[in-house]
Amino acid sequence: MPRLSRRCAVATADDHEGETLKPVRRRSSTRRRRSRGQSLVEFALVFPLFILLVAAMIDFGVGLFSYMTVVNAVRDGARLGATNCSVLACTNPVKARVRASSGGLVQSGDITVTCTKAAGGGIACTKNTLLPPGQDGVKNGDSITVTAQFTYRLLWPLAFGTQIPLTSTATFMAE
Repeated sequence: MPRLSRRCAVATADDHEGETLKPVRRRSSTRRRRSRGQSLVEFALVFPLFILLVAAMIDFGVGLFSYMTVVNAVRDGARLGATNCSVLACTNPVKARVRASSGGLVQSGDITVTCTKAAGGGIACTKNTLLPPGQDGVKNGDSITVTAQFTYRLLWPLAFGTQIPLTSTATFMAE
């Protein structure tokens, strides 16, 4: 049985005296250069798509974080209104809480505080004793609705523009 060389699958001369050996073929350098060129072209085609995908994921993540921050700020403001509107005037404190909780994403002009009677119809968002006679204020069971609007500006403008308007609303019952 002939022994095989470690470099290739060709028998050695010691095992087959008088036979001619086939030369070992080596990969040509032009083939390697072509392979490198092919890899460079593939990289040039894929890299911009990869960067676009990463940029879109980052922008989506920042936008989602901003939206969730505003949702939580509006919920926090509505909860403050539900627990304090029957005791104090609450429109300005609720707006201040939403603005502070949103980290500056929402301005006071973009926040709406609405109070509604349990039976229907709007009422002033304040305590009864602070109102002129004949006007109703917030009582237990009435609802306080807080709405905030803000515009998310994209970090990298893509196909659908540079700004996305977002709105969040939360309603709580006065306690």
